[in-house]
Amino acid sequence: MIKRSINVVITIFGILTLNFLLIHMMPGDPIHNMVPRNPKFNDNIKWELIDKFHFNDSLPEKYVYYLKNTFSGDWGISYQDSRPVLDIIMMDMRWTLLLVGTSTLFTMLLGMVIGAFSAYRRGGTFDLVSTGLGLFFYGMPIFWFALILQLSFSTHPLGMQWWPQLPTGGYFDTGEYGSTFEWSPPFILSVLKYMILPAATLAIGSVAGVALVMRSSLIDVMTEDYILTARAKGLNDYQVLRHHALRNGMPPMIALIAMGIAFVIGGAYQVEVIFNYPGIGLRTVNAIYTKDFPVLQFVVVIGGVAVVVANFIADVVLIYIDPRIRIT
Repeated sequence: MIKRSINVVITIFGILTLNFLLIHMMPGDPIHNMVPRNPKFNDNIKWELIDKFHFNDSLPEKYVYYLKNTFSGDWGISYQDSRPVLDIIMMDMRWTLLLVGTSTLFTMLLGMVIGAFSAYRRGGTFDLVSTGLGLFFYGMPIFWFALILQLSFSTHPLGMQWWPQLPTGGYFDTGEYGSTFEWSPPFILSVLKYMILPAATLAIGSVAGVALVMRSSLIDVMTEDYILTARAKGLNDYQVLRHHALRNGMPPMIALIAMGIAFVIGGAYQVEVIFNYPGIGLRTVNAIYTKDFPVLQFVVVIGGVAVVVANFIADVVLIYIDPRIRIT
């Protein structure tokens, strides 16, 4: 575990370094996106911005400044919003956690149930149908599926007036509530209503992969000798599945769950952009267009660190649920 912890620290430091180099070697000048393209614009204000954001510093000086601010928690000021990056990201993070966290929870639970039942009824009707649909949704581009849902629930297809109409963009009814977050039942219902389509897109597009991994893992376990021994002892199918197969089929799922947790932190770029959902993904795409380096640096770092930490936690959990594993 000490060796693995050292590897985690080295990897995180590598993420920080590559993140700095990749972003600062991007073509273009972000200062041009910050000032009006007007020949009458005051040059003194432009130079104040250059000094404020250290545009004239050399690359090594910028790197030292970047590391110092990273470890001190000062991620700088957004070029576009002129607000602390940490405040901006924390505001967006709550919406990403709500959307991606909810969809990931349903994805994992539903996928594990479907995969376990498919393995339990291998070769049956449920297994064939769920596997076929799983492969179909697993190979479907998520942005295409998001657009299909938008088109399907923004009109009355084939004149079906009873077909539900759902919001296809935003995160709550800003016309009624403005931009203020409040803990009231009508407001919460509005947030949930706006979250239905993006959450369904993420869940349906991801549940297939979880179900297929769970099914494959359990099928391998069901062929082991100890499963045959359990049946020979007189245990019924449910007891065999619940007490012997599921626990031994969980190791592949632990890694998948860990990646799901990291995905929650990183955001859902395509879905958030298509549904104009104000989370980490939409913020990142906008920062790319405007070359907002401080925001990009923060988002890339927390996404990369989330993956590294999630893998480390998965390794620790695997040691306890599967004593056959040895980390060397």
